[in-house]
Amino acid sequence: MKKYSKLLILPALLWVVGIGLTFFAGGCDRSPADNRSADIGTDESAHMEINTPGTSGGASETGSPSLSEQPPKAPAQTGDTLQPDKEPTPAPTEPPEVTKTPEPTEAPTPTPIAVNTDTSTITFLVNREYPLPEGFVPEELTTPDVRFPFSDTSIDKAKMTPEAGEALALMFDAAYNEAKLTLYGVSAYRSYSRQYTIYATNLATRGIAHTNRYSAAPGRSEHQTGLAIDISCASEGYGLETTFADTPEGIWVAENAHRFGFILRYPKDKEHITGYNYEPWHIRYVGCDLAGYLYETGLTLDEYYGVPSALTAEYLETTPLIDTTAESYLAIYRQYH
Repeated sequence: MKKYSKLLILPALLWVVGIGLTFFAGGCDRSPADNRSADIGTDESAHMEINTPGTSGGASETGSPSLSEQPPKAPAQTGDTLQPDKEPTPAPTEPPEVTKTPEPTEAPTPTPIAVNTDTSTITFLVNREYPLPEGFVPEELTTPDVRFPFSDTSIDKAKMTPEAGEALALMFDAAYNEAKLTLYGVSAYRSYSRQYTIYATNLATRGIAHTNRYSAAPGRSEHQTGLAIDISCASEGYGLETTFADTPEGIWVAENAHRFGFILRYPKDKEHITGYNYEPWHIRYVGCDLAGYLYETGLTLDEYYGVPSALTAEYLETTPLIDTTAESYLAIYRQYH
């Protein structure tokens, strides 16, 4: 029995030695690759991407390496680690300019224009306060080439200064050529004596108030300048009535007279300034520059010079502007009484 026991001890020793040698050889000879799968959960796992875009559970759907095969993530730069996304901070801007509404200012007062009384010009003023020089007669008078409702065109009321007459002919021609309208001259130049007769007759037949509204005293009439004329048309019977303003001819004149240097001297709603009632038939030559300016601004010649000729009650009732005791006036008065 002892003989066999010795025989069994020897193989047992050999078996124990073999197990030990196998254990130590397997633990030390594993390559780093073999260790990688066994050490998940160690420090190396901190460098692996979790839920990388394009992967499912760590394996890429497009054939990307698995989590265990991806290289470590590059170290984050300073300031990037665990920082939430931030909206970019806008650059500071200057506050917007506030547009201030300008404070209303009063319209500048027009510079007064010196009243022109120089009768050698075409823009001088004639009204009740600014009469013509005593004995004034235009240097030259001529008959313009226009239609009149009377045949004798050599008489005074068919005459004007040459410049005004030429402008009138151009205007009448334009009215016909542009609108097939025929205008007629009715009464142009009047001498002092002729104006005296008209004014005195109106005083004797119509009274002071009516006369001073519609008739100028001698020496204060624009007709005496040779620059003014009363006009009409056939549909008005060549008469001087306010209805002329409503005719095609009257409308055309009101809209176009300034083109030829004429103004409507006594316009509507300006009676308190001109001193005379509305006369759409009475036009005055002042030249194209001034006529255009007055047309655009709506000013009368009196307003342009800043000297309105108001019709006061006292004036209308007590100031006939001529000597009513003179024999000439009394002769006219007796004729109608």
